[in-house]
Amino acid sequence: MLVVGIDPGLSRCGYGVVSDSSEAAGQAGMTLLSGGLIQTSPDSVLGERLKIFLEDITGLLLEFKPDVVAIERILFRKNAKTAFAVGQAVGLVHLACFDRGVTLVEYSAAEVKLAVAGHGSASKYQVQRMVQLLGNLPQMPEPPDVADAVALAFCHIAKARGGRAQDSIR
Repeated sequence: MLVVGIDPGLSRCGYGVVSDSSEAAGQAGMTLLSGGLIQTSPDSVLGERLKIFLEDITGLLLEFKPDVVAIERILFRKNAKTAFAVGQAVGLVHLACFDRGVTLVEYSAAEVKLAVAGHGSASKYQVQRMVQLLGNLPQMPEPPDVADAVALAFCHIAKARGGRAQDSIR
């Protein structure tokens, strides 16, 4: 199974591409294939930012051909401006997945933290550190947006296996 995790944002959107090799003979675990940021400039016209974002998300789907996209379910309590921009990004991810026939699933931040770090109130540092351990990476992924996206992919794989991501550490 190939999963793309998306930590949505219009200015900075983290992504992580993870392969679950547990079904392959003689292999076990999750492998981080790619991770990075999709960025748009807040100084650009909104329509241009949305177009660039959609093109970049679509390009990611075309390049990796994931089975599933896991995206963070966003809950905002205070900053309506941020919520609006993130909502636009989430909508474009939904559109790109729909257009390409890719399944999209949403997880709350607490679900991801629980699956990856063992408790739903884990700090950003704890999530980054667990992503480093789970991905067998030489250093923690930076910026945190990328670690969050990879954590989303790990969370989906763990849930598909019926467990937690930490169970994959060997």
